[in-house]
Amino acid sequence: MASKLSKHKYFKQSGVIPVYKGKVVLITARGSKRWIIPKGSVDWELSAQDSAAKEALEEAGIKGEVAPDEIGTYTYEKMGGRYKVRLYFMEVSKLKDKWDEDHFRKRKVVSPKQAIKKVVPAAVSKIMARFFHENRHLIKHKKSKSAKKKKK
Repeated sequence: MASKLSKHKYFKQSGVIPVYKGKVVLITARGSKRWIIPKGSVDWELSAQDSAAKEALEEAGIKGEVAPDEIGTYTYEKMGGRYKVRLYFMEVSKLKDKWDEDHFRKRKVVSPKQAIKKVVPAAVSKIMARFFHENRHLIKHKKSKSAKKKKK
């Protein structure tokens, strides 16, 4: 006999791995010091990508372009519900000084390596690590002072 949980549908959510100038934008969970990515329920009138962009603006005060292709999914359970989250890459073009949830959340811009270490849940960290490994070109590396001198 199948478990009761397997009969229930998942609530659909979408989120972004937001990258601003080669760094990842993380936010704190509401009422927590845990570092997460912007995500939320998919609005029935919006695509998963547009819903993710809306959540990113509300939760993190970021605007940008959400890539059309999903980069990973994960599931979790919370308060008796089951959720399936689709993640997308977002190239952030603007960090707003004030946003809807700035009094609930902190925002931090960190290197991809730091983001992979800090972000929860572990499923997001794994998706992020794989994504950045496969898409190294998205990470802008600072040129060392000695490399700049050699160009002269």
